[in-house]
Amino acid sequence: MKANLSGLILASALAATPATAGALEDALGRGTLRVCTAEAPPFVFRSSGGEHIGHEIDIVSRLASDAGLVLELKVGPMSDVLDRLNAGECDLAAAALAIAPDKLLKAWMTNPYAESEIRIVVSSKAPIPSGQLNVPETAIGIVTGTLAADLARLALPQATFREFVDLAGAQRALDDGAVNALAFKEPVPTLTVASSAPQRYVIASGAPLGRTADAFALRKGDTNMLNFLNGWISARRRDGFLTSTEAYWLKGLDWMARVKPLTPPK
Repeated sequence: MKANLSGLILASALAATPATAGALEDALGRGTLRVCTAEAPPFVFRSSGGEHIGHEIDIVSRLASDAGLVLELKVGPMSDVLDRLNAGECDLAAAALAIAPDKLLKAWMTNPYAESEIRIVVSSKAPIPSGQLNVPETAIGIVTGTLAADLARLALPQATFREFVDLAGAQRALDDGAVNALAFKEPVPTLTVASSAPQRYVIASGAPLGRTADAFALRKGDTNMLNFLNGWISARRRDGFLTSTEAYWLKGLDWMARVKPLTPPK
């Protein structure tokens, strides 16, 4: 049944548009699916055994398998993931990318396959409302190219912001005291609180800064790949795969046992 369903999705994608060479055809010709991504636990990170695991990894692994392809990861900074995509380094990008105008100017994006709230984790032992962070004395770490960075600047215009090319750098700055808060999508804030011992952090109270709708990115004009990916998302949403994958990685912490010790990279 899986093979038949996958074949129907692929056939539908290819039949929907004229036969023009694109990333999907290139991938099928090579036998590999090249995916640009960026490390950011629990979306993409290395397990204690050294292999890449995470929410995005499970998704693109299933995607490649359904298409009969071998997955080839291209891991680099979040700040240049779309530039690497457009340079031809990969066939698509999957890096918990939130659908946002700045990304749509650079690439096409699919229908969403996951959603997350954006919150701020603060170096504090006492509860703190997010509104109290809107002062110059608050240094907030943000990651270049994320919707969390844009929304934090809009919501807290008086705060001081420090920008980092990846989540690991922002987390190190938070741990070292170079910043006293970090804006990112869930479950990163919750994970930061849960993994600190003794208790060092809290999540700022109040409404979230916003919600992300995360999607694959692909090069503009690649209609066959877009149709294939949207069809795949629809099929995997209906059969429960995307929902169960999201529940495991983004709404629970059972996966923490696969990382020993659970500490930000140094």
